[in-house]
Amino acid sequence: MHNLLHFTQSFDTDMNQYITLFGKQIYIILFIIIFAKTAYIVLTFLPGDATLFASGTIAAIGHLNFPILLLLFFLATVAGDAQNYWIGSLVGKSSKKEKKYSLFKYIPNKSIEKTQRFLTNYGKYAIMFSRFVPLLSTTLPFISGFTSYSFKRFLGHNMIGATVWTFTWVCAGYALGNLSWVGSHLFLSLLGITLVSFIPPFIAFAIEYMKKKTAAAKVLEI
Repeated sequence: MHNLLHFTQSFDTDMNQYITLFGKQIYIILFIIIFAKTAYIVLTFLPGDATLFASGTIAAIGHLNFPILLLLFFLATVAGDAQNYWIGSLVGKSSKKEKKYSLFKYIPNKSIEKTQRFLTNYGKYAIMFSRFVPLLSTTLPFISGFTSYSFKRFLGHNMIGATVWTFTWVCAGYALGNLSWVGSHLFLSLLGITLVSFIPPFIAFAIEYMKKKTAAAKVLEI
């Protein structure tokens, strides 16, 4: 257990060592990490944004293949989110059938209704940009399935979000990978991208909020 925790905590900063140790199998490990983090809420502690950024920086110096990383992380994200959605869907259906012994027993109806309204009003932006927000990236797919949000809509928005997320962090790492400061201060670089990751969803939600506020004001004027 201690070795597993050390592995997850040091994987991003020590990735070059793991590449030397595992060779091309590192691609399988990268896929599993992102898929598992996305597919199972209990594994949300696994590295995410930082893994993509670190992979990009290493691709910049030729130790990893850039196109393979883009495709690998995109597929891992989409597949993981879909898995998480169906887990939520199965839990939701079983909970409704056996309400007395289910999660619904502990989750107030108001909370479920609020979540459903949130997905109805902001579902597109929430799903697309949830990848950039720690914890929300793993809980929102589950909640989408749990509340019976349309899988077709979820998958479409999720694929857009996975594309944006993958390109943003892998390309950022690739662009900055040849800078000596980034290589020497990888921990600070990873900390910085964690803070920056909150900007896109904040902007998206702010725009959507202003749209709805403007629409409500027009209705009141009428």
